[in-house]
Amino acid sequence: MCLSRVQHRAVAFFHPKTDERSRFHKPRMSLSGNTAHTGSRAGANCYLFGLSLSHTLPAPKLDASPKRSMSFDDASRRERVPEKPSARRGWTHVQRREAGAVRHWLDCEERLRTGFEDLATALRATLRRRVRTASDARAVWRAAPAVLGKCNDLETYQLPLAETAFAWLHFLDRYVRTWLALEHLLRLRVLPMGRNGVNVLDVGTGPGPSAFATHDFYAAITDYAQVANAPNWHQPPNITCVESAPTMNLIRSMIGEYLSINRPARATLAMTGGPHDFGNFLPTRERRRLEKVLRDEYDEYFNEERQEWEADPVYTAQEANREANRIHRYRLFMLSNFLTTPETISTFQANLEGILADAHAGSVLLVIGGRGGNYPDVYGLVAGLAEAAGFRRRKSIDPVNSADAKLEGRLDEELRWFYRYIRQRIKTLPVDEGEAARICAEFESDKPISFGSSAVHAFRK
Repeated sequence: MCLSRVQHRAVAFFHPKTDERSRFHKPRMSLSGNTAHTGSRAGANCYLFGLSLSHTLPAPKLDASPKRSMSFDDASRRERVPEKPSARRGWTHVQRREAGAVRHWLDCEERLRTGFEDLATALRATLRRRVRTASDARAVWRAAPAVLGKCNDLETYQLPLAETAFAWLHFLDRYVRTWLALEHLLRLRVLPMGRNGVNVLDVGTGPGPSAFATHDFYAAITDYAQVANAPNWHQPPNITCVESAPTMNLIRSMIGEYLSINRPARATLAMTGGPHDFGNFLPTRERRRLEKVLRDEYDEYFNEERQEWEADPVYTAQEANREANRIHRYRLFMLSNFLTTPETISTFQANLEGILADAHAGSVLLVIGGRGGNYPDVYGLVAGLAEAAGFRRRKSIDPVNSADAKLEGRLDEELRWFYRYIRQRIKTLPVDEGEAARICAEFESDKPISFGSSAVHAFRK
């Protein structure tokens, strides 16, 4: 019997050797047993599995209604449909198309000012808790010159309440500088983004100015995603802080706890912890350890039929590997005033090489620090490590200065507030020739306080 092309399809549908999935598809044929005379061959019956099977060729449906031309509203609605990043058009394409609108929204909503005001309030509360007596005030004042003039010297932070002096003199300033550096990444279309948000590793975070700025910046663009119906910009941050000094961790913890209580929308409590020893921070080793733990985890139960205890693995080998590979996957590596001398790089070279080599494509290394002294040599060494690990796209970024932010003197006000707070407790400030005299002269004056600028270097993998 000669079968038409359509009938061959019908036979293939019911043939037992066809794809399993075909059994779940609705056949385009009539099972009524009646012959549909749509054609001499197309109407022929095929007897298959004892059923009379006749295929009908449905007549095409013609829409007699005139086609409506697309209006301006239709076109604009089509343009607003978010486009998901693909393998060929990734996050760079998204930022090239939409970053201008995001930056404009951040400026109009004054999100930098909003974050600054929240942090200033939390810092005031923290400084009051740290400095309660005249003795505390004297200790902070004695540490202030070293914190300003020798902030790269580890011996500075052996002084009593040096971390409090650091938070007073540097916290808000570096918060603003970090925000401005992230704005530069957005402008250059290299801001790290991910389908499930952004994991950030902040090494040498201190009391946390860079960590809080990074959190607030990504929280701001996540708010933009909701307002503008732009799901690609839904980028909730998850920040891991690495800091060895217990007193610095204490300051960051106090600020984070204050914000979590008084600003519930800010998910900053997770930043109060984190690894303390960067020299012992090896993500690949941590994943292997976790995978072994998961594969050795068993669910024990009592088998009543056999009257004995039995155990089944909780995770298969594939599941354990998948779970272990989820930890320590970072899109942004932040080194803010951490690598200050070539000796520091030598000390942590193995760790730096490990985390950079482990990073996936699209990750960004952001280095923020000073501009003089040993810093040019430090940046050259960092560039060599980054290039060896695959971070070959180096972006040139102008130095950042908090004076460039539109804060209208708010940073000066906060610094002078705590200066007056100290002076009220010890009445007469001990001043000698040097940094302390300069602080008094600058803080007693009504002139704008001068702030230095930070060099910014970005490397993309």
